[in-house]
Amino acid sequence: MSTIISTFPISNNSLLRLSVIGGLITGALHVIIQAYGMFVLVVKASTFMAAMQYVASGLLGDAAYAGGSATALLGFILEFVMTTIIASIFIFSASRIPLLQKNVIVGSLLYGIGVFIVMNFIVLPLSAAQILPPPPTWLLIEIILEHTLLIGLPLGILVHRNVNTNS
Repeated sequence: MSTIISTFPISNNSLLRLSVIGGLITGALHVIIQAYGMFVLVVKASTFMAAMQYVASGLLGDAAYAGGSATALLGFILEFVMTTIIASIFIFSASRIPLLQKNVIVGSLLYGIGVFIVMNFIVLPLSAAQILPPPPTWLLIEIILEHTLLIGLPLGILVHRNVNTNS
């Protein structure tokens, strides 16, 4: 079911379009479900603005919390920039790696786990954002599943459908 033909018949222009679409889809899912949900459960910040200010704090540090709606908007924009970059990496990789072309859904699920690892163990520690308290085990499992199912899987489905449509 996740087998794709060995050629990837999508132009570079289409790859860019797919990357933007993938970034918008995964960004919306991440903002609505994970970013806001994690803030409600872990940080106890009950507003969407606080969740988006945390994203902006990766760039601005604690000053993001004093910036009101402007820094929340910056966080919202940064969220979609990051998810578009994440989508681009997967989509361009899927266009060039034969093993990933043959197993795009399995690869996308593993990619979601990889995104979790990179974001939490490389990007966040190097950012200016406050280190969040470690989540309880049940929440950690949920966050990993969310990265897998809300970031990886939609990208795999997007690639799978577009390759099959264009072949």
